[in-house]
Amino acid sequence: MTNRTRFLLILAGVLAVAAWLTRTRPDVKPLDDEFVRVVVAGADMEPYTTIEPSEVRLGPAPGLPAAQAAGYHTQLTQVIDLMTTRFIKAGQEISRVDARPIEEVRYVRDMELEIVSFPAVFSEMVAGQVQPGHKVNIYGYRKEGGRGMLAETILVAGNVWVVDVRTSGGAETTRATPEAPIQGTGGLLTSPSARIYDTEPASVLAVAAPPEVVIRIIDALGAQEYQAWVTLSPSPNYIPIVPTRTPIPEPTAVPEASPPEPGLLPHGLIGAIYMSHTDDGPKVDVFPNSTSMVWAVVGLQYSPNGPLPIRIEVRTADGDAAMVFERDEVHSQSGQESYLVNPPGGFSPNTKYKTTVRAGTETFTVHWELSGDTPLPFTGEDDAGPGNN
Repeated sequence: MTNRTRFLLILAGVLAVAAWLTRTRPDVKPLDDEFVRVVVAGADMEPYTTIEPSEVRLGPAPGLPAAQAAGYHTQLTQVIDLMTTRFIKAGQEISRVDARPIEEVRYVRDMELEIVSFPAVFSEMVAGQVQPGHKVNIYGYRKEGGRGMLAETILVAGNVWVVDVRTSGGAETTRATPEAPIQGTGGLLTSPSARIYDTEPASVLAVAAPPEVVIRIIDALGAQEYQAWVTLSPSPNYIPIVPTRTPIPEPTAVPEASPPEPGLLPHGLIGAIYMSHTDDGPKVDVFPNSTSMVWAVVGLQYSPNGPLPIRIEVRTADGDAAMVFERDEVHSQSGQESYLVNPPGGFSPNTKYKTTVRAGTETFTVHWELSGDTPLPFTGEDDAGPGNN
């Protein structure tokens, strides 16, 4: 048998096997010939809303080509409780970009929480180590400046949930890892426990909080121009709930505060107090002798919800420490509230006073005085003050 004959026999065998495989192989349609039904809107859907089962249905057959359908939701259960990111007209297909998990759209699922961001200096964010998931206390501080602005620190909000941390340019903050360390660093940051940024450090926090807390953050850090200083909050697990009675206010009566029960006194309460000449105004330490009323501005933060009974006492700061004013009040336990202090006999000129706020076993005190004709600081005016232009 010649070589040519052998070659022809081998070729004939290969062709025979190929023909057999072709006959026995099941029919497979090309990918472009496959169609998949996708989810469509059953009614017009506004953006930023969660999808209900009654609002969606499967689109008509045959659907979209399989390759195209990969970018769309194909099962009704896939879209329930997702959030829309655009206006979707009835009958339109719902893509994976059009409907996404709520947390990917607005950070948190709880729709009662607002999301707000604010800047903070690296060194005033626990050395830049604040991360999403942390609970933080937000303090506002400002240095002494013009227009009668005195140096002071206030508690803005406490136990606030951090949901994002960004650089000043809006980028996510990333850190070096043991597998990819930052080269050329030295000093204390080379310790094994140090976490070193490989991008610009964090300087913008996004937090989730109820609207009444968000407005305090914006008011303090925006309208009142405080700078933010952030600390990690103590765990609420270590703060017992204090049972309190909510008083029913009378039209002309001052609400009475129920005294805390022995053994169930506040623990972990954060507080501060200062005096001012207006409701929620700037801090004032020296008032003119003609002053007849002042305001005690009390900032408290305490984890359990509900009002907290407090007592405000004003005594002379030297001599016999005589009581000149006392009143029971109720604080909301969260944020800053102002209380009018107007003793029946008025204040004595050239006298030093001490205001004390009592909340359970915790006390917060500030010293101030009446002296001469010291002018009060201007608010909302230029540096020259009204009438001095």
